[in-house]
Amino acid sequence: MEERIFIETKLYRNYIWIYFLLFFSFWSIRELWLAQYLEAMEPVSQALTAAVIKIVIWVVPVILFVMIVEKKNLLSYLGLNRYFKRGLKWAGWTCLALVIYFIVLNFVVLQNNITVNIDFNEWLNTIILVGFIEEIVFRGFLLKKLTETFMFWTANTITSILFVSIHFPIWFYNGLFEFPYIVGPMITAFILGLIFGFIYKIANSLWSVIVIHSVYNLLVALFN
Repeated sequence: MEERIFIETKLYRNYIWIYFLLFFSFWSIRELWLAQYLEAMEPVSQALTAAVIKIVIWVVPVILFVMIVEKKNLLSYLGLNRYFKRGLKWAGWTCLALVIYFIVLNFVVLQNNITVNIDFNEWLNTIILVGFIEEIVFRGFLLKKLTETFMFWTANTITSILFVSIHFPIWFYNGLFEFPYIVGPMITAFILGLIFGFIYKIANSLWSVIVIHSVYNLLVALFN
């Protein structure tokens, strides 16, 4: 009896790795195979279809796991129903720092110009929805779950590594996965993951990193 309880407890704690393996597999199929069919679609249909697919692969499983496996209140577990104003305050100050950083880096150091030609697909999937969808998975769910087993910075580091890995398929599809050129994007994604996790911890609200993530992608698109 005790051995059975031990095995069930171990499986319960470790299901997160099975979840991520399946999640990574399905997302890789979308990025490496479905992408070619999405690109052949009319722009608006492509953007909307891509959004639906991402929500199904990223958000729906998290909802099911939290409600069925964890048996917890979804909004409370993900940090979506608490400290909203505090979360926005942290988001505001962090976004201000990001804007200053991008302006100095691009206007003063690199002497780049702002790009305003952002299409509907990029607005919807890379800017508007990205913070909500990706932060639900990585900070709201994965980081939360990993902190049940590891100390915060260990969990945050693991989550950040997983955050880097989920970009592998799209980098490979776009021909960017070549050394040493891929090292920079990998380091950037890892550092961003650490920062997002830290802000989520101190703000105790997922809305903080949802806003920051989307604003960061907006700035990248504007100065790309």
